[in-house]
Amino acid sequence: MAGVILAASMTLGWCSFAIWLGPRIGYLDQPDDPSLKAHERPAVPLGGVGIFLGIHLAALLRGGVMWPLLAASAMVLVLGQIDDRRGVAPSIRLGVETLAALVLVLGGSSDGEGALLLLMGVVLVVLAINAVNLLDGLDGLAGSAAIVASLGVAWLAAGRGLAAPAAFELGAALAGFLILNWHPARVFLGDAGAYVVGLVLAYVMLESSSGGALELVIAGALLGVFALDLIVTLLRRRLNGRPLFIGDRGHVYDQLRDRGTSVRAIAIIVAASQGALVVAVIGADRLLTPWQSLAGLGLLLIVLIVWLTRSGFIRDETP
Repeated sequence: MAGVILAASMTLGWCSFAIWLGPRIGYLDQPDDPSLKAHERPAVPLGGVGIFLGIHLAALLRGGVMWPLLAASAMVLVLGQIDDRRGVAPSIRLGVETLAALVLVLGGSSDGEGALLLLMGVVLVVLAINAVNLLDGLDGLAGSAAIVASLGVAWLAAGRGLAAPAAFELGAALAGFLILNWHPARVFLGDAGAYVVGLVLAYVMLESSSGGALELVIAGALLGVFALDLIVTLLRRRLNGRPLFIGDRGHVYDQLRDRGTSVRAIAIIVAASQGALVVAVIGADRLLTPWQSLAGLGLLLIVLIVWLTRSGFIRDETP
């Protein structure tokens, strides 16, 4: 409990300080590109630093530094800060993300883990980093969904007889951040924060999956709306002839905004959807065999994509 309180208070304290610091060092995310940015007033993209500090100080208080997680999250934090300030080529970004994933997965692996499971772990980390970054497009959106996801991982781990203190600490850090990120936001995750949150989410999923590849896939399904948005985004860009790795404002949440839904309502809808997906994944893990769970979750994914298509969310974008 002390670690949870520390994670939340440290993150909130840092974000409050960052709101003061950002304008003084010229570190503000300006709403200067309406084709990509939905916010209406400047905000400080330093929330990720607070989450990084909150998680690792909580771990230190709990009993020790998680060195692979510390090293990997520091790598993506620095990468994200550079990306926020100057931009990083997709190939370089992917390379650093993969290296950080290798540090995390190899650093926490045991002798009994084979090459396939290690590869799956690296893929999960890279996917989670990019999925969280893609969904981080409106005030309160990624933060609220990630809180639900982290609590879902803790729930999954408990059902498997495992402890997941880092999942609770991540959720607490995100709660401290969300206080100042709720619409109208004064602080953002930035690329750095999204990368850190995605990496830590993948880490706690790995920690909750000691039984093999299928268990890891089911844990990875707790990415929920993050994974769904990633899949739909790549599918939409592919079908409409858009570059796969160039940002746009055609995400489902952008289209909801264009249809008149408020920013706060979208964040609540997405968090609730994440909650429903968490219940589906936990239910499958508890009631079905791993293969049955995988089949059922795959069918659910197909149904959701078909529904989004019929609802007009995968469509030609306005140039």
